[in-house]
Amino acid sequence: MSDFNFFDPYTGGRKDFKKKYLYASTLSIGLVLFMISAYVVNYFNISELNSEIKYTKQNLNSKENIVDLKEAENEDKKLVIMNKYYGIVSNISDGLKSNDFVGSKAINKINSCVPSGVYFKVMNLNASGVQLQAEAKDRESVAVFERSLIKLDNIKEVNITTINSPATENANLTFTLNCILKEVD
Repeated sequence: MSDFNFFDPYTGGRKDFKKKYLYASTLSIGLVLFMISAYVVNYFNISELNSEIKYTKQNLNSKENIVDLKEAENEDKKLVIMNKYYGIVSNISDGLKSNDFVGSKAINKINSCVPSGVYFKVMNLNASGVQLQAEAKDRESVAVFERSLIKLDNIKEVNITTINSPATENANLTFTLNCILKEVD
């Protein structure tokens, strides 16, 4: 037969209570230590970031940076003005390129009419017309050049004002030619 211990429930329960208390206190101490360490780490990170912010503000507010900022703002203003003027000049340039009486198109058309044996000395081009001083090997070249110019669509009238004969037999004829341009629409 076995003996009964009437005090057994009181002594065994105390051991279980000590184990639960030990686990709970260990867990709560670990949690408190974790929270304190997280707070300390965050506090140091925040203070480091605040010091970086102060340094950056001091750097931004330094005299050198303020001068550089003002120079950059002036350059931006100049760039805006230049872009505005570029638009205006670009419109003028496009307008000049489209006018045949002033642009290179008129010169290219005249050059396309030059027969072999004709050489330019002077070419004056303005809004009213073209004045040419040139040399030719013979009178036939001068006539071919005149007919070619008359056929151009932007030339209204062609006049040969002078033809000078050469003093020697091997020299070229010198002639002056005036072209009146048609009105540009």
